[in-house]
Amino acid sequence: SSSVVSFVTLIASSGLFQALGFIHRHPTIIFDASMLSASAVTGQFFIYSLVKEFGALVLAATMNMRQVLSILTSYVLYSHPITFLQILSLCMVFASLFYKSYLSYLKGKDKEPKSPGVVDKAIGKATPEEVTELKSAVDQED
Repeated sequence: SSSVVSFVTLIASSGLFQALGFIHRHPTIIFDASMLSASAVTGQFFIYSLVKEFGALVLAATMNMRQVLSILTSYVLYSHPITFLQILSLCMVFASLFYKSYLSYLKGKDKEPKSPGVVDKAIGKATPEEVTELKSAVDQED
């Protein structure tokens, strides 16, 4: 898969021996790369699970919140200076993203059936009227 593509790319670009030399000089890269790969797989698993269990809207809201927290954490941990205009811009961008998610949530609520457990038209199931029509069509053929 991706490791095969990377290997072929290294061979095609004549960078295989250079990469192997780097690994030989810095053997801890194997652990670091393995942890990075494991983190990526774990992240993909959680993304898939989140979409499967709660839908794409919750994923979008979660990713928005992750971005907000990541930016704020960066400012705090690395003592980055932040201006009032940057704070205002951050608030505007993320408020618009959350507002978009909220509108999608409202649109999704409008599509839900009015009474729980009752669906107006189920996909793949015939309505009683359709069943009657089918029976009368079969009876007419006989």
